[in-house]
Amino acid sequence: MGTYVYCVGSAESFGPGHHALESGGVGGPDVEVRTVEYGDLVAVVSDAAPGAYDITRDNLMAHQRVVEESMRHSDVLPVAFGTVARDDRDVREKLLRREHDELQDHLAYVQGRVELGLKVLWNRDHLFAEIVAERDDIRALRDRLAGRPPDSAYYERIQLGELTNAAIVDKRDLDAEAVLERLSPLAVDLQVNGLLTDMMIVNASFLVDRDRIQAFDAEVQQLGELHAERLVFQYVGPLPPYSFVNINVSWEG
Repeated sequence: MGTYVYCVGSAESFGPGHHALESGGVGGPDVEVRTVEYGDLVAVVSDAAPGAYDITRDNLMAHQRVVEESMRHSDVLPVAFGTVARDDRDVREKLLRREHDELQDHLAYVQGRVELGLKVLWNRDHLFAEIVAERDDIRALRDRLAGRPPDSAYYERIQLGELTNAAIVDKRDLDAEAVLERLSPLAVDLQVNGLLTDMMIVNASFLVDRDRIQAFDAEVQQLGELHAERLVFQYVGPLPPYSFVNINVSWEG
């Protein structure tokens, strides 16, 4: 059996004894989750068969549940999914002892902070209505093409598509900047992630002090109310700082 590693936290925050966590580990609900200690650090682990783990929904959710339960005990440093050591000794010696100072620096950085995730998407119908209303050239070209057979005016239709796409890019930049300008001052750090659909304008993670979560929530709510007809807000958290600290361990060397 190997040792599967979920995250690293403070030994003091977990308290004496380091009892098993309630969440079942990767591999099934009966997999017991426990801790390995070195000095003032602990790693949250479970027994695991060595080798690669399939990236399935069940495995990912099990990993996430353990990390999030651990966050109720301590600020934590998430370890990359599928990280398996040979045994507890390797976790203690090659992670907690060898990387002790760096791990403590990371813990100090995330202390008292959580990750909040936000995705913002356009209402598609409202978006194109806005573009037509704002752009005289697009509106005029659209009107000229209205009612004409689909196979006619080929180059004009290409031109309409190019103008519309350019307008979408410009509008995305403006809308994203407006959202981030409102929220960034409430965060310690910001990670802008890749957009997942053509209707998405923001996909961002914010590292926020716990005592500012309520203010951040209120600002997101105000933005949602202000743009209720044109934008959709998808807001999650508090989460462990997945986007700001992710420990990848080399067990060799």
